[in-house]
Amino acid sequence: MLPEIDLNCDLGEQEGSEGEQLDLRLLPLVTCVNVACGGHAGSLQRLQLIALQCRQRNITFGAHPSYPDRAGFGRVEMSLAPRVLRASLAEQLRLAALAAAQAGIVVGRVKPHGALYHAACERRELAELLLEVVRQELPGAAVCGRAGSMLPELAEAFGLRGVREAFGDRGVDAVGRLLPRDSDGAVLRDPAVVAERVLRLVQQQRLSSRCGVELIVQADSVCIHSDTPEAEQLLRELRQRLEAGGVRIRSC
Repeated sequence: MLPEIDLNCDLGEQEGSEGEQLDLRLLPLVTCVNVACGGHAGSLQRLQLIALQCRQRNITFGAHPSYPDRAGFGRVEMSLAPRVLRASLAEQLRLAALAAAQAGIVVGRVKPHGALYHAACERRELAELLLEVVRQELPGAAVCGRAGSMLPELAEAFGLRGVREAFGDRGVDAVGRLLPRDSDGAVLRDPAVVAERVLRLVQQQRLSSRCGVELIVQADSVCIHSDTPEAEQLLRELRQRLEAGGVRIRSC
């Protein structure tokens, strides 16, 4: 059986026509998109546009909720009362569900963004809060979290499918966590390097950390961030190398 991998990208995060055009260029290169739904970025109009494209291209349409923090782009952890965070996440997922319904599709995946992603992958109380909201609002959706973290594994206990994610364009530490964006080696921008890294991950389940530790990583999906400047080139080279390497690219 051929090895398989899902390719995902976070969209709807850059405002204006330039951001819209970027989304439209990246969409055909992936099998799943995670679309900002109002917390850190995004709007109903952009959600609607992307949902229609997903329907036409048979791409999994996902929601990308975050802390309600547009000023900080959702990259700073917030100390919110659980009821406040629940209400915000529910509102974001409902917005994504509305856009999906209008396009005649469903929200197939939920992947938290930024600081919420990291917190939910590491802290049980936040993982459970997120999973409870997903189960309530989108019980048919899978939940995406870092491979090796608690979030995708805990999803099963909530009756949800977990998707284990790795990152093609980001460096990791010795335990597989993403390096801070301002540190050396945090953002990988060479298409050849990224393609070789992901091919090795898919074929051998191996990933090298910045400090040289070889990690065993079982991933269902690989993310390339839309705000990595070379995102389009990275995805084109990555798809070419994966297909040449006998890897089937499909939504998981």
